[in-house]
Amino acid sequence: MPVVGANLEAVRELAEVADDVVTGAAEPLASAAATLNPTTLKPVDGAINLEPLVAAGAAVAKASTVFDVATKRVQRIDTTLTIDQIKSAARKFAGLLADTTPTLVSASKMLDILPDALGATSPRNYVIVFQNNAEARALGGTSLSFALLTMDNGRIALGDAIPAGFGNFAYYQQSVLPMPDGVAELYGSEYGRAMSNVTVRPSFVSAAEVTQEMWKRQFGTEINGVISVDPVALGYLLRGTPPISMSTGEVLTSETLVPMLLNGVYMQYWSGDNVADNAAQDLVYAEIVQKTFEQLTSGNSDPKVLFSAATQAGNEHRLLLWSPVEKEQAVFESLGVDGALPKSDKTTDKVGVYFQENVGSKMNYYLKQAVSLGQAACRADGKASYRIGVDLTNGLPLDAATSISPSILGEFKREKLDPGVQRMIVMVYAPPGSQIVGATVDGEAVQLEPYHDTDYPVAKLVLTMDPGATSKLSVDVVASGTAKKVLAAQVTPMVNPTAITDVPLDCASVPKE
Repeated sequence: MPVVGANLEAVRELAEVADDVVTGAAEPLASAAATLNPTTLKPVDGAINLEPLVAAGAAVAKASTVFDVATKRVQRIDTTLTIDQIKSAARKFAGLLADTTPTLVSASKMLDILPDALGATSPRNYVIVFQNNAEARALGGTSLSFALLTMDNGRIALGDAIPAGFGNFAYYQQSVLPMPDGVAELYGSEYGRAMSNVTVRPSFVSAAEVTQEMWKRQFGTEINGVISVDPVALGYLLRGTPPISMSTGEVLTSETLVPMLLNGVYMQYWSGDNVADNAAQDLVYAEIVQKTFEQLTSGNSDPKVLFSAATQAGNEHRLLLWSPVEKEQAVFESLGVDGALPKSDKTTDKVGVYFQENVGSKMNYYLKQAVSLGQAACRADGKASYRIGVDLTNGLPLDAATSISPSILGEFKREKLDPGVQRMIVMVYAPPGSQIVGATVDGEAVQLEPYHDTDYPVAKLVLTMDPGATSKLSVDVVASGTAKKVLAAQVTPMVNPTAITDVPLDCASVPKE
């Protein structure tokens, strides 16, 4: 039927696709949503009911397939001879399907791995790495303490927290795993030898693989994954729990956990006997970890708040996950919680700015940091010039020598520094293919060693700050290509948030060819 026929055919095809989506996807998803909600996922007696997860996984997988097929069918519908209302309806329907399909695919992949990750088919052993941001390492902080987390058919059990020190883990004369290209020169003896330094390289895959190997050598246990969390992330999670009473009399909340764990415990246990003080501090730390875990698995927490807190912690790289199972690791990568080195793409050049405390102290609780990013078209070859700036401010009081615990001030005598002086190693990872062409520290040009980490050129610099003082560095980089990109930064998650700002770059200040 001329003219009318094209409209009727398009309407019929749109109606068929809509019916398939409703019956094959929307209805099963609505049924799954009725059983899979924050209430049903609450732990009961330390266990999560896995049946709703399994049922939801099947429904979401089916819906994902239905939406994918529907998207392709709508795209094939010919609306060239239809009236405007039908053209508009087809565009809106195609847009709805295109927007929803990736979310369903991601949800399907997540629900596919969750039951097994929670021990549905066999028990899983995970090592939890608790990082201490008061003593910074590239991934966040020293790996201060560890615990074995067991998942068995949804039942969760946490072993005792094991401090990295006190001879609990062996120190190895050589790295327990082969070093990636350039890592030996960049990190020396810090990589792969001590459990306390597994976070020294800004790759959580490296940290997890070293942790897995060291744990197996120490305890003979096969590890199915590694989880890293820092005190700031734990503080976020406590938003969803009632206050936690400690045996010491303190009460833990989302506001009090970080000040207590990263500063107060060191100030409280200050007797002059470093060995006794360290032991007491570790006991308090272990109690905090244990009681926080008990509260999170008790069923008394708010799942919606916990999910929001975990999402924030993941976005800030304070919660990291690794699995040796390929499809599980792929999901962690898609969620951005794999702790990978900075990834540039067609529209963005991403640099890495990483910090490492260099006095053996816990003074980074008092450190404030800011990162600035500048770019300009300064070169005849069309490649962009980038400048990465870092400001570090030592917030310790001027009388730190007498007012701050030695447990916080660290090994200043060994390092021949005055008490309260912070010294930080700063590493700037430039995008693969780019070139680092210059650097300054406090306005003075400095000579750089030609470091690299696999494909990443790396500038390694040292900043030293007296109490109350600020030190600055800048690193100049030439982009790998001529395409104009957004410049972004991935930064070590510290105790205090890092301000990242875009600033103008004057070509007159940029190094010449």
